[in-house]
Amino acid sequence: MDYKTILVALDDDPARAARLEAALALCRHFGAGLVGLTATGTRLEPFRGAGEEAGKYAARAAADLQRTIDENLATLQAAVASPDATLACRHVVVEAETGWALATEGRFADLILPPPLQAGDNAPALMAEEAEYALLNAGRPVLLVPAGAKLAPQAHVLVGWDGSQPAARAVSDALPLLAKASAVTVVVVAGDSGEDEQQAGGERLLQWLAAHGVTAWLRVQRGGQPGEVLLRLTQELNAGLLVAGGYGRSRLRERMLGGTTRTLVRQAGVPLLLSH
Repeated sequence: MDYKTILVALDDDPARAARLEAALALCRHFGAGLVGLTATGTRLEPFRGAGEEAGKYAARAAADLQRTIDENLATLQAAVASPDATLACRHVVVEAETGWALATEGRFADLILPPPLQAGDNAPALMAEEAEYALLNAGRPVLLVPAGAKLAPQAHVLVGWDGSQPAARAVSDALPLLAKASAVTVVVVAGDSGEDEQQAGGERLLQWLAAHGVTAWLRVQRGGQPGEVLLRLTQELNAGLLVAGGYGRSRLRERMLGGTTRTLVRQAGVPLLLSH
């Protein structure tokens, strides 16, 4: 199965250009259609007793909103104008917050590209709220593209494998990219106990991938925090894409104690595909 519909958030953040470029690369590579999303946010009615000022406020808010919609549409059109004249593309406007809009529209897409956590953001959330909400509620994988990063569909892909349900879902969701990759490395970070079982699980994953025409290599790392190990190996192996399960344990536990998802989302310098 290939990706046939790519949903990309058009929010004006520092990573928008990289996100759009990645979405276009996927569309070209898989012959997919592109859907650009503008989420208007929740519009509040002005206080009816405010008189003339209420009308002025409503008019200004409507004008600002229309400018945002027009600017997003122009950005989308400019991105696909050349050399992608034949690229199927449409712009959807949803009167909702970005996270909710991505989750609901994303159910009719194959891959969602939300705004990533911005550098320097010290909020306690594991990732930008809209990306987190889309990951947990759309039932589709999300691809986080940091500002300045480039997605090459035929790059070396690093897969983090811990045998969990989210990890299994992520590998399945990433199959179209794994099939095109120049190399695939499955990384198992073995703990103090159960190392043989963890390695056996990695070997079984390689067999499953082989049945889908994907040749992969297994690398077992002993000790260390999984997130930090995956980030280090991504650099050492010059991988262009990192694939992992999102929230292998409860979100509250990761918020309080930290976790692999939190580390990857905040520090990955390459595109990161997550599934839950």
